[in-house]
Amino acid sequence: MALTHFSLTALRSFEVASRHLSFTKAAEELFLTRSAISQQISLLEGQIGVKLFHRIHSKLVLSREGELLASVVRKSLFNIESALDSIRSSDITGKLVVGSLPSFGAKWLAPRISQFGELYPNIEIRLLSYVSLDDVISNGVDIAVSFAREKQPGIRQEILLQDEIWPICAPSILRAGQPVTTSADLGHYPILHTTLEGLDFGASWDSWLAELGLPPFPTHRAISFSRAYMMIEAATCGQGIGIAMRSLVEQDVNSGKLFRLFDFRVEASKLIALFYPEAAEHRPAVRAFTEWIHEEIGRGG
Repeated sequence: MALTHFSLTALRSFEVASRHLSFTKAAEELFLTRSAISQQISLLEGQIGVKLFHRIHSKLVLSREGELLASVVRKSLFNIESALDSIRSSDITGKLVVGSLPSFGAKWLAPRISQFGELYPNIEIRLLSYVSLDDVISNGVDIAVSFAREKQPGIRQEILLQDEIWPICAPSILRAGQPVTTSADLGHYPILHTTLEGLDFGASWDSWLAELGLPPFPTHRAISFSRAYMMIEAATCGQGIGIAMRSLVEQDVNSGKLFRLFDFRVEASKLIALFYPEAAEHRPAVRAFTEWIHEEIGRGG
């Protein structure tokens, strides 16, 4: 039978239903009714002449023919979607100026920005650092990452994530010194912190301790840095125990360069958000970046 005889909607409905083994969940993913999914599956089965699903003890299972078709359809739809994404990406051109507070730019954006460049090879990317979001708005930045704030006229704000505060250190510092099993053990080591907590994605020891109901540290043996990325570098080199936003150190923790101390969940007091002018909302490059960064944040690393 020629492919023109088959409905792409029916094939898509079948693929989603085969993944979930549920017409109800397939309907939710495709924003259709359960009845519509059932009709599309029946249409496809009528065209092929075989049953694609069986119901056994109230559970939906694929038939042998359904399993074979599901594998082929899934790969084919993936190839089509990839080709369409590639075509759309290659059509988006122009310059995109991305602003970020210094430490988020250095520790989160910079290691990932080439992935965005590979998806959109015809977009010229310029990554800038800044201290105040007000500077960004008046200096030609197309889109920026900062802490969430009250709504401003003409500026759209999209929440990216609720960050966490993580105590961190180099694995070597623990191997060479005293173990750290309680907060009191932290006193055996130099304490690293940032002095611009509100401006540069730093994390505060005071906030972490207060959340856990613990007293502040004594100030001796403390080393302070004006930027979080500087403090993280010092911690990576084994100069002491630091504290940082999860978003800035998660890759280093996952790679083994840093070790996360304790497993207390302490949320940062501020949300991280994306900002861009309302007038730029439908610019293809801005839309592409917002979609990419939301997906990347959603992957959690």
